[in-house]
Amino acid sequence: MPGFGFMERVTTTMKQRRATIVDDVAQDLAIDEETVDCAAAPPKALHEVVCRQYIVLSPTFQVPTFYFSADDSSGAPLVLTEVSQIPLFRRDAFDGAQVTACAIGQASATFPILSFGDHPTLDVPCWYLHPCGTSAAVDEILEATKDDGFEAEDYHLRWLEAWFTVLSTILDFGI
Repeated sequence: MPGFGFMERVTTTMKQRRATIVDDVAQDLAIDEETVDCAAAPPKALHEVVCRQYIVLSPTFQVPTFYFSADDSSGAPLVLTEVSQIPLFRRDAFDGAQVTACAIGQASATFPILSFGDHPTLDVPCWYLHPCGTSAAVDEILEATKDDGFEAEDYHLRWLEAWFTVLSTILDFGI
C-alpha cells in the first residue's frame, strides 16, 4: 500500500546458540534437541541479532500492526524456531502454542499469534503479530478504564496506550 506511513526502530541484541555442528547433526538425524547429548555439545556462543521493528496500519483490519525482521550478523534471516527465542519476546509468550514452518498459534485459534508475510508498505518479508484480535483486546481495556477521567479528545492516545499494553504481554520493548 504505497503512501502508508510507518514507524521503525532497529535494535541489536545477542542470542545464545549452540555451535552449528549440533544443530546440523540434530537436523540431519531428524531428532529432537532433547535427545542430543548436551554434555557432549560444544558450548553455547553468543550471536548478534539485528531486529528491525515496524508499526504500520493493517490495510485489512484497520488497526496498527507490529511487524519485524530478525537477521543474524551475516544478514541471513532467522528461522521461526530462532525468532521465537530472541529477547524481543517475553519468555512465556508462546507457552502451549503450536509451531509450524511459518506461524505460531494456539490450536483452537482461527488466526496465528505470529505469522509471516510482506510488510504492507515496504513489501519486504517480515514476521508480524496477527492483528485479527487487536480491536477486541483494546476495546476490552478501554471499556475497563472508561471511568478513569479521560476526555473524548484523548481517545486515540488511549487507544494506542491500550494497544501497547496488549503488545507488552508478548513483547519486551525494553530491548
